[in-house]
Amino acid sequence: MKKLPALTGILPRITAFLRRHALALACALLAALLAAGGYSAWSYYQYRQSPEYAYLSFQGALHPADPEKLAELVDFSSLADDLAKAIAPQYPFLKEGPDQQRELSAAVQAALLKQARTREEAPKEEEDPQARLKMPLYALPPDLLAQVAQNLSLKLADADSALLTATVRHALLDEKFALHLLMEKTQDGWKIRRLGNSGDLAQQYRAAQMKRMQARRQQVVDKNTITERRMAESFPLLECQAHAGLISDGKTLLLVVRVRARNQGTAAVNNMNLSASLETPDGKPLLHRYLNAVQPTQPGEEMERSWTIELDSQQEPGAGVLAAQGIQCRASWKTLGLASGEVLHTADTPDLLEEFR
Repeated sequence: MKKLPALTGILPRITAFLRRHALALACALLAALLAAGGYSAWSYYQYRQSPEYAYLSFQGALHPADPEKLAELVDFSSLADDLAKAIAPQYPFLKEGPDQQRELSAAVQAALLKQARTREEAPKEEEDPQARLKMPLYALPPDLLAQVAQNLSLKLADADSALLTATVRHALLDEKFALHLLMEKTQDGWKIRRLGNSGDLAQQYRAAQMKRMQARRQQVVDKNTITERRMAESFPLLECQAHAGLISDGKTLLLVVRVRARNQGTAAVNNMNLSASLETPDGKPLLHRYLNAVQPTQPGEEMERSWTIELDSQQEPGAGVLAAQGIQCRASWKTLGLASGEVLHTADTPDLLEEFR
């Protein structure tokens, strides 16, 4: 095979050129490689200083929780102070006193740090709303960090600040809460220092908790209504009378309350607690008493019982009872103890019970 004349002449010249300039070419190639490597390293350094890198680092540290990494990325002290300022107006009774802000902040910070150090598990979901109301209320969802990691997103970013958003659900409050985490660039790198919507968040949380408290109270009311109806049907009060009179010392007033009832149920009633309200004929309250008795009454039998209450006629409520032109009695069963072992009882209707007191 014949060689091309042009190629035959060029190759020796190229070879000679490379031999004469080998050192210069090697230096140029090395410089190019160093420049490319330096640019790559600089780019990577710049990326590590970016909010995008901090966002991904934070997301990775959330679940499974990495306490050391979270401590680098979250200013827990500043975040707790911010939350404490939002919580105080909604929960003025928490850590009440001159040091409320400091104590609230310390409590919030402790709760957040505990969350970061505890192995998170999703709570067992209770489908029955009534059963949820009976469960102790926890302040933070047990799987808070895992929920944040699952739907965390970077919304806004500039050279010195960024907004991270996430949504978490509190199972017992049956409420979703939006978190607006504000991340700032500091001398120590990017750090989450506060919640942009802490005020709205505390207000929403309080409203959800108030709704739960009202539902818990209504739960007692509804149960009482059912129990009262059952007691009234199975052991109806036929009569309640009251009269009062002074004894010979002219000061002691004896008030006698008498009731009749019939057992129309299927089980004997062994003991009872009567709620008796005594009033004037025009409905003015005089006094209220719970009256206990142990008097077994079989199904179909009628019960008659009297209680005597000793009062000082010169002091209330005795003075009011003595001055009354007649006494009327309104009564209902508070408790019935059945021979079957069942106890029918109406609970006192509570005020809204604060679960975080």
